[in-house]
Amino acid sequence: MFEFGPIFNAMLRHKSHALLLVVQIALTLAIVAFIIQNRLDLMNRESGLPESEVFKFDIFTFGEDNNLPQQVALDEQLLRSLPGVIDAARLNQIPISGSSDNSSFSDKPRLEGSLEKNIGVYRGGTHTLNTLGVKLIEGRNFTDDEVISGDSKLPVTVAIVSKATVEAMFPLSPEDKKQGKQQQGLGKNLYAFDVPIKIIGIVEKLQRSQVNASEVELSIILPKISANKFGRYLVRTEANQRQEVMANIEKEMLKLYPYRVIRKPVTMNTLRDDSYSKDRMMSQLLTILIVILLLITSLGIVGMAVFNVNRRTRQIGTRRALGASKANIVRYFIIENWLVSTVGIVIGVGLSLLLNNFLMQQFSLPKLEPIYIVMTMLAIWFLGLIAVYLPAKKASHISPAIATRSV
Repeated sequence: MFEFGPIFNAMLRHKSHALLLVVQIALTLAIVAFIIQNRLDLMNRESGLPESEVFKFDIFTFGEDNNLPQQVALDEQLLRSLPGVIDAARLNQIPISGSSDNSSFSDKPRLEGSLEKNIGVYRGGTHTLNTLGVKLIEGRNFTDDEVISGDSKLPVTVAIVSKATVEAMFPLSPEDKKQGKQQQGLGKNLYAFDVPIKIIGIVEKLQRSQVNASEVELSIILPKISANKFGRYLVRTEANQRQEVMANIEKEMLKLYPYRVIRKPVTMNTLRDDSYSKDRMMSQLLTILIVILLLITSLGIVGMAVFNVNRRTRQIGTRRALGASKANIVRYFIIENWLVSTVGIVIGVGLSLLLNNFLMQQFSLPKLEPIYIVMTMLAIWFLGLIAVYLPAKKASHISPAIATRSV
């Protein structure tokens, strides 16, 4: 028999102590669950690329005796011919690298009350999709006649966008969602400075290069290859061939044209580590904060348990005199602590969901996954059990004679 009645009566006679511990546990759960969710999701989110197969390098041409657009074409042709290379492309920016190329796009001309978003812009050719390794879920790739050379003044008329861009630029109404309608973006126009650009393809996922951007998955690929003295190349290799290809890049590129500088190739894994270095440092600091929060919570549980033992000496002695075993006394305090912890956990879950919903609406943060709440709940329950056990064990050793004499 768990005897919840006497436990509730004892807690109600000293509501302030239980209430303070409930608030402490609730805040601990809300903060810890949110910290775990936010940091892990931020650092582990997918870029959309096969990162273990991809690397990038930069190039600066100082020679004046060559035609840059022609040299870019020769460079790409050379890279694609190297053993172990799946594909290669010259891009204006590289995913996850922190380089920046963003622009405003709208769903209609500005004078018509348009919806406008800041979107990460990639510029490349027909080999860009295959080099990135992204999944085309609707539409088609660029054709050669749609790709514009960097020195051309022709306007861009078509684009490939991420699924997240379609969802942001052409959102479904609540009624459409209820009817189960699918998001439609293929064939629609985006407008850059009121110039229409037709969406001919949609990729499942492609992050922009700035990992800390508020809407990091809004990206667009435009069919335009730059031909400047400074350029970035992305290379995708066969599995386990990346290091060998990287080792030969500088030699092969300089053999093709020597009057330039080839910067050391960098893997996509290294780019991820560098781009998330501040977040990794922050996660370490937050881990310390989590440990401190849990330690403070455990001390609060121990303090309340010790206080209750000292305050209920006569009650414990009386129960022992009436035949309560040591196990009954230990169980009493464990159940009391479990009730207080559970109330705090329920309030903490509510606070976590409210906080997450607010941040989702204001800052487009991801939804709080239930697994993080469950893990934090179990951790706090286990912590409470450990924290209350020793004071409860001490209470179980109080003899009836000592308890009655102490009054």
